[in-house]
Amino acid sequence: MNIRARTFAITALVAGSIAGSAVAQDTVTIPLATWGGSEHVGVRQFVPAFEEALKEEAPERVEFQHFPGGQIAQDRDMPVGIPSGQVKLGWITVNGWTGTVPDTRLMDAPTGLTMAQLDTLLDDKGLFDALAGKFEEKNTVLLGLADLGPPCIVSNEKILSPDDLAGKKVRVFSEGQAAAIRSFGGSPVTLPFADVYSAMQYGTIEAAVVGFQGVQSQKLYEVSDHVLVPASFLGTTMMGWAANKQWFDGLPDDVREGLSEAMDQASHSNREAIVGEIDEITADYRDAGMEVTFLEPEMPEFEQWQSATKPLLDDVTGQLSPDIVEIVTN
Repeated sequence: MNIRARTFAITALVAGSIAGSAVAQDTVTIPLATWGGSEHVGVRQFVPAFEEALKEEAPERVEFQHFPGGQIAQDRDMPVGIPSGQVKLGWITVNGWTGTVPDTRLMDAPTGLTMAQLDTLLDDKGLFDALAGKFEEKNTVLLGLADLGPPCIVSNEKILSPDDLAGKKVRVFSEGQAAAIRSFGGSPVTLPFADVYSAMQYGTIEAAVVGFQGVQSQKLYEVSDHVLVPASFLGTTMMGWAANKQWFDGLPDDVREGLSEAMDQASHSNREAIVGEIDEITADYRDAGMEVTFLEPEMPEFEQWQSATKPLLDDVTGQLSPDIVEIVTN
């Protein structure tokens, strides 16, 4: 090979290498971090729905990666991990963000709202947009929300009224729940979701506040006998998906738009799945030997919960931003 031919070959090789590198760099990875059991509706249903929506809405160069089971961060890590950039995109329990975004205290407020009413507030009354603004102030982009419904209380001794919690060690997952348990005479204990099973099994705690679906994903029917869903007097369990603002803003425009649209579709799909599964899950818990009770207005205990939580409702409402209060009360 003469010098000219050899030079041409080298030039072509370098050009090809650069082009190949450019193509590789053009691939955008969307890394979703989740935690908890693989059977939780927030993982089992949402993740494939989101991946499918990404394929439809995002450019072909987008690559989706799922990091399950707390590989990147546990639920409790998200309020620090996402704003700091340690987590780029994560599944969150909104109730756990009260120290970072104070207006998320709304989710712990004993408002008495039904899931349908809260859905209307989120979409039609502008609550999602208002909360998204609060998250953005903390370097976080809120991309989707899905209400799991009121949390439940799992226990071995039957619990129906607030008085039944007096003297008991109770796992909680938010400041609002801790305040409620203390006001009832109980002792709140903060534990990661993954540790609730063993804590119930060995008697470290005597009851636990968890999402209703969490009884299934963590197999809590193996270590407890009773489930009480106390309407919304312990607030509601609001799940969500959020991204680090610098990472999100740094995405190419078409990728960012596709990601937002895919998240919107998947989060609404997740809401529908949650509502559709509640009756089915209730039957499964009863088949497993649990006594499941839903607090209803005609039950004598309903008024007891209402009376016991009234000071808490007034206190939480007084701490919320005026724009959030206006949306909720109008």
